Amino acid sequence: MNQLVPVLLVPNMQLYKYQLINRIGQGSFGEVWSAIDLALQREFAVKFLKPGVSVDERLREGQIGNLLSHNNLVRVHQADVVNVGGADVVALAMDYLPDGSVETLANPAGYVPLPLVLRIARDILQGLDYLHARNFYHNDIKPGNILLGPQQQAMLSDYGITGVSSDGNPVAAPNSYLLHCAPEVRATGNVGVSSDIFQAGMTLARMLLGLNHLSAIWASVGRSQYENDMDAGKLLSQKDFPNHIPAAVRRVILTAVHPDPAQRYSSSLEMRRAIEKLNFPGYWSVDASGREFGVDHAHRYTFELLPVSGARFDFVCVRENIASGRTQRIVRFCQRGLAAKQAEKAVSDFKCFVVTGR
Repeated sequence: MNQLVPVLLVPNMQLYKYQLINRIGQGSFGEVWSAIDLALQREFAVKFLKPGVSVDERLREGQIGNLLSHNNLVRVHQADVVNVGGADVVALAMDYLPDGSVETLANPAGYVPLPLVLRIARDILQGLDYLHARNFYHNDIKPGNILLGPQQQAMLSDYGITGVSSDGNPVAAPNSYLLHCAPEVRATGNVGVSSDIFQAGMTLARMLLGLNHLSAIWASVGRSQYENDMDAGKLLSQKDFPNHIPAAVRRVILTAVHPDPAQRYSSSLEMRRAIEKLNFPGYWSVDASGREFGVDHAHRYTFELLPVSGARFDFVCVRENIASGRTQRIVRFCQRGLAAKQAEKAVSDFKCFVVTGR
């Protein structure tokens, strides 16, 4: 096993000036710990980078992150090189955000409710506005790299494979996150504004469809077919979205992930403005038992499809007043004796009514 340092990191260990508390992440890069900086008496999230590349290469992430000052970007406050047992360990001290990533917002069905996704989208696109204005291309946008800040704002993190341009033109990618790698990045090796927009769209799709949706496709069809489908614009389509996701939301995401960069949004600002126009009174989620429910400002909605004779169904939908607890059937949507296709349409129409109010 390629150990991080010649000693095993454990809680309460002091490594240089950091008193380790808990490990909060790990991967091929190394480990992330919550730790107290004993000099400053402040808690940070400290990323200890695994040896394997030069110290200068490992410090690059800290140097980029230290230049950033934005409410939707995690900042790297300090970078240290510590010799432990003969190995140079790079430690990056970042904002400690105890609420973790947006993945924690997923319901038991594995997706994030629509209002949260739209808020996260606005936040990360503001962060991208800031990065792109300074000729940085994040290049690693995914749910696990979007953390929840102290005001529950979404904050982009992890600048390990960020591209840095001197003139605003695309630059060679230091590396790639293959699940979200835009077609032109695979073709040219370069990242830029458009590839970040592509990754933002892929991230929003995963939050709405299920965090594991794309990885499940990859596992099912293999890398070659996955990339072929992406290049052909077939990886994601209108029909992949559940019926409670409005068409306007689908259009924004499918524009962002278009295989032709010229057909995408021209900037993160343009994409954010498109999302800011989206406003819906209701949404759907799933409770701990796996049952779907809808919510608007005043009501909670549920429905049942009850099988009756002849492979037909009765569709029953109920509205509960959140303040009073009183329930009533929604007569305009309740129907009897529906065939399977009719029942499917009744469910779809009802879900759309809860989300859009019409």
